[in-house]
Amino acid sequence: MKKKVETLRENEEYVKAYDDSKFEKPSVTADIVIFEMFDSEENNYRKISEKKLKVLLIQRGMEPFKDCYALPGGFVRPGENICEAAERELQEETNLSCNFLEQFGTYSDPDRDPRRWVITNGFMALISSNHEKIKAGDDASAAKWFDVSFKEVDGEWLLRLTHEEDVICARLKETTSQWDIKRKFKTIESDDIAFDHQLIIADAIMQLRKWITETHIAFRLLPEKFTLRELQQIHESVLDTKLLVPAFRRKVALLVEDTGEMTGDAGHRPAVLYKEKLQSGGRENE
Repeated sequence: MKKKVETLRENEEYVKAYDDSKFEKPSVTADIVIFEMFDSEENNYRKISEKKLKVLLIQRGMEPFKDCYALPGGFVRPGENICEAAERELQEETNLSCNFLEQFGTYSDPDRDPRRWVITNGFMALISSNHEKIKAGDDASAAKWFDVSFKEVDGEWLLRLTHEEDVICARLKETTSQWDIKRKFKTIESDDIAFDHQLIIADAIMQLRKWITETHIAFRLLPEKFTLRELQQIHESVLDTKLLVPAFRRKVALLVEDTGEMTGDAGHRPAVLYKEKLQSGGRENE
């Protein structure tokens, strides 16, 4: 059997004569769904704030879809792989740093971009509640954090993203078959967001819900030290459901360790601060 290295010289002449003009050449992009947890504003300082999951959207400063909101992202440059492009676009378009960036989907509908055939790769980035200042890139006129809601209502899935007076809505239908390993959706109606980014956001939300129940990914949305209540609020916000305190604490007991420190928030009873327990082999990267 021939080894690959043995064919390289033979391939040189073949490649020189090869005509690839018969194949359409799509462009490739990376689009990034950036999630972060924010504390809700409370008028009563004695009441503990709830956690809200938010996603970052940029307002496009150029065509196509000028002035519409979209996910940050851009084209893969020569010499880059797709992960390097996602890391660069994250920095250039938002000025944010994260400790989790993972690809979760590919979107190749020939009509998804009006300019030409563009295949995009969806990445999820998680920011650990540091609320860095956002810096919109050159091709964006603004960048804002939107509250996230994605629920099934009367047989349809409703995506609702809100930031003050800005409201973005989309209606989707689930198309998951019995053979699919993850849930799938198609768009019924979406006039408020650029390209097919409603589908990418929906997939990211479902993937985050799956990962948060199966991995340690919740810790990527928290500071190094946290209370068990904050950890539970992270799960509840992502899963959009309330969890029983005793059952939740039993579930996470082996994942956290006591720092020996307490919170010192005025108006609240002091609570123990915990940190993620390192597993054998070091910090897991999900």
